[in-house]
Amino acid sequence: MGEVDIIVIGGGSAGICAAIAAARCGAKTMLLERSDRLGGMGTLAKVHTFCGLYHPDVSQPPQVANPGLPAEIEKLMRERTGVGPIKMGKVYVLPQDPEAFAAIASELCAAEKNVKILFGSTCTRIARDTGGFIVEMGSEKVCCRALIDTSADAIAAPLLGATRISADPAVIQRSAIIFSLAAVDPAANEEKFRMRLALDIVRAVKAGKLPPTAMGTASRSSTNRGEVYFTTDLDPAPREELLKRGRTLANALTSFLREKYPEYRAATGPFIADQPGVRESFRWKGRYELTAEDLLEGTSFPDTVAYATWPIELREDTRGPKLRFFKSPIPASIPLRSLTSAEFEGVYFAGRCISATHEALASVRVMGTCFATGQAAGIAAAKHVKNKH
Repeated sequence: MGEVDIIVIGGGSAGICAAIAAARCGAKTMLLERSDRLGGMGTLAKVHTFCGLYHPDVSQPPQVANPGLPAEIEKLMRERTGVGPIKMGKVYVLPQDPEAFAAIASELCAAEKNVKILFGSTCTRIARDTGGFIVEMGSEKVCCRALIDTSADAIAAPLLGATRISADPAVIQRSAIIFSLAAVDPAANEEKFRMRLALDIVRAVKAGKLPPTAMGTASRSSTNRGEVYFTTDLDPAPREELLKRGRTLANALTSFLREKYPEYRAATGPFIADQPGVRESFRWKGRYELTAEDLLEGTSFPDTVAYATWPIELREDTRGPKLRFFKSPIPASIPLRSLTSAEFEGVYFAGRCISATHEALASVRVMGTCFATGQAAGIAAAKHVKNKH
């Protein structure tokens, strides 16, 4: 039976930062990822924008709100793509390239001698032990002193017998299907063209030339010349069904674009994401449940470990986001208690499964904030291990 200090479940935005931060604190860390690459939604779902990285005051030049790994990743992405932050309405975002993100995540983890990655690994059982936990991945067992769940779906909670909070099906954040086309004329990325395209899609749906799922599809330029991303929100369904709908939609939209617009006539693709962009599923019960009011009012916590900067972005239907901005353009505090299990000592969580209400999650689920909560959980777990020695 193997033994490490910390096991991190999930190799997405929060997971890579949790593992790296813990390792930099001297903790021997194992990172479990069920797919064959790191990056989570940023690579597998083609989520091509880092949101939540920057200070919410757009009257000032963009400034990364959370120091450490969020700033490191931001800098590396800008260097890889040659593209800096852009202003979108009342927020700054950083366009990102999924392939570059996968490489950055792998390189950062590989640089840490205390991080071991197990790809294709899924927890099948977790048992409490006198020294911590025994985690089973099929026939393999590993002991650890602390556990960090960044799986997005809080998969470790039911395995431990902990409380797992599910989203209300009536208002659950809609998932997105993303695909890209290459070899597109750059004129297709001009704002006037994209606005005309959005209107034409609506007309085509009403005329029966496109499926109803195409309604609300948004296009956005890539960091790569001649590449365009398309994002469509879909009503709730199992992941395989979402992918099936996504493939049908991508093929229909691609045919429509090639036929109607000279800018898309030579386009290659569609290149469809491996996974749907799931925005909400399950959350942990923490020592404190972060609320929308905390974020909107700028509540200050004595145990603040990360900052949220993204507005509350509710996507409770497929008609687009409903945004609620913080009352003051300053970062909102996230306490360590929202990353700490209320029921099991030595258990932490980060990313999309932290202890937060449905509305608060609509802000803190974005990748920039996930970097920050992952880093905070990694540091907290390493301190826990050190105190147990």
